[in-house]
Amino acid sequence: MEGDCRLCGGDGRIGNALGRSTATCPGCHGSGRRGDTSTAFHDVTKTKPSHHARPEAVAKGPKVPVTPEGAQLASEVSASTVLTEDAKTRLLAEIMNHESTHGRCTQTFLKKVRKQARPGPGPKS
Repeated sequence: MEGDCRLCGGDGRIGNALGRSTATCPGCHGSGRRGDTSTAFHDVTKTKPSHHARPEAVAKGPKVPVTPEGAQLASEVSASTVLTEDAKTRLLAEIMNHESTHGRCTQTFLKKVRKQARPGPGPKS
């Protein structure tokens, strides 16, 4: 028939391959009729009002390093003579990001940034 459910053929029940048991058809929920397909897709993943809120454009957080190690490292980066202004800005942002994720500047991170901020060895002879 025209309005019959495609899954169960209008019976409202479906059986397993061996024919020993039957269950209510998940397609029509036992009615035997095709569900209303005129409505658009309904997204059920965003169910809370907070899911529909717009994210804030401006990140809230410190604009400068907050730990003593981070502040010291930031001053070393700012005083560096080998870094460009873009590199200094990038490293300062990296310091603040590292502090926000790790709580403090780790020794490995300090060494990595200091290596970039200090002048390298002169040309090899």
